Amino acid sequence: MENKMKLSEGLKKYTMVIVLAVVVILFTVNTGGKMLLPQNVNNLIAQNAYVFILATGMLFCILTGGNIDLSVGSVVCFVGAVGGSMMITMGINPYLTLLAMLIIGMLVGAWQGFWIAYVRIPPLS
Repeated sequence: MENKMKLSEGLKKYTMVIVLAVVVILFTVNTGGKMLLPQNVNNLIAQNAYVFILATGMLFCILTGGNIDLSVGSVVCFVGAVGGSMMITMGINPYLTLLAMLIIGMLVGAWQGFWIAYVRIPPLS
């Protein structure tokens, strides 16, 4: 009886790790071993660097207040669209656009932080 409880607890605890291992094995088999080549792993990390940055920001939100703010993705998309519009349609310098994007992102974050901190609106938006 105890072994079954330990097994079920272990499965609950490590389900995502097991699923990740299964997915990696399936992709490695289906790609003929190219999945785990160093250049491919490097490409995967480079192409998802923004996700790591977003995850770090979300980690700080969770650690400091226990809040999970689901609007992070929409803010990133909005700021990216503004930056793309500034560079392509308005022809603004990329460095100036980057500065504007940082300022816009901070202003949107401060605005949302005000509503969460002072008005006590739940951050799950």
